[in-house]
Amino acid sequence: MRSFGADTRLPTLAVVLDIIRERGAASRVELAEATGMTPATMTHAVRKLTALGLVHEVGTVPANRGTPRRLIGVRDDACYMVGVQLDQFAAVGVVVDLAGRVVVRRDMPGSGKRPLAEVVAELAAHVQAMLEDAAVPRDKVLGIGLATYGPQDREAGVVITPHPTPEWTGYPLAETLAAATGLPVALENDATAAGLGVQTLGGSGSSFAVVFMSGGIGGGVILDGHPYRGVTSNGVELGHISVDALGEDCPCGNRGCLDPVAGPRPVVERAMEDPDLAARLGLGADTVTDFNRVGRAAREGDPAAAALIADSAQRLAVATVTLVNMFDVGRVVLAGQAFAESGQAYRDVLEELLNRSVFMRHVHTVEVELAADVAQAAALGGAAVVLRNLLESPNPQLRTAHSVPR
Repeated sequence: MRSFGADTRLPTLAVVLDIIRERGAASRVELAEATGMTPATMTHAVRKLTALGLVHEVGTVPANRGTPRRLIGVRDDACYMVGVQLDQFAAVGVVVDLAGRVVVRRDMPGSGKRPLAEVVAELAAHVQAMLEDAAVPRDKVLGIGLATYGPQDREAGVVITPHPTPEWTGYPLAETLAAATGLPVALENDATAAGLGVQTLGGSGSSFAVVFMSGGIGGGVILDGHPYRGVTSNGVELGHISVDALGEDCPCGNRGCLDPVAGPRPVVERAMEDPDLAARLGLGADTVTDFNRVGRAAREGDPAAAALIADSAQRLAVATVTLVNMFDVGRVVLAGQAFAESGQAYRDVLEELLNRSVFMRHVHTVEVELAADVAQAAALGGAAVVLRNLLESPNPQLRTAHSVPR
């Protein structure tokens, strides 16, 4: 049985819906047992979800004694959410139904270093095209979850980092995209969103860490089914854990940080320093594309490429040991577009080192796995954020496109 601390605000509706969705259908008794909630609390939660039109009774199962138990299931088509993961080099968008099924997926250009007004206008056009392709009623679309760089002010809907250009700092990203689409927009850190995306596909009450790698390296943690965000929605800055205390100074103020030592950019830079390797792999595109070319070559047996990936993976594993020691999780999930070609190699290195080096290795093992779709996980989590924000609000109502003025 899961137990929740008495001093923790429990987002009851989100927890209950996650478990129903994960199991396909469940009785109130099963839901109470799975969460540690009282039967009265569970009955109230199910009634609220039913009133919102999100769940309904789907049958019964025999009980040990007395009346058969009524099974509660999700109304898959009750509502839809849009999720978008955006970074400098690539973007992925999805339209998701209430059951977590991806109805439409679209790969899009990254932001590059273009003016943000241009980027937002392009995103809005892609969102409109995805909704047309999905052919879902507009009044059933709850909103857009935009997963992108941290740190962030989620309430204000702004990014508070000058990357990839100074214009990003304080730019009204959520507000501008909402005005362009007529849909509410929720901002989320991409690594945290990837964790929520993994959770959407199963493991609603579990605790696990996420290693996210796309243009750079990030981290996230889900604890008892809830994301740990920190003060600036950047709770696990894995890319700036030091892996070399005497290494070069990092602009962040630390020394020997993981991302500038072992992230996609330095791997590509080292590959470009080898003219034969760079020519052989056709390098010269963007960081993520080139990194995946190196990863593919390593997987196919190119020794120079394999050495670069192995060095990066070893350093990433060292930083991940610190992450696991801090949160005492037994599962690490790899997500992000940079794992598309070399994910298995990273997985193998991380699992071997973690189970050799983490503090609690004599008590439990650490499982390392790839997200079901490494490139899509954060977009799926962005969609999940829209629903969670609704269910965790004090008086949830199905706010749809009509609630946002153009």
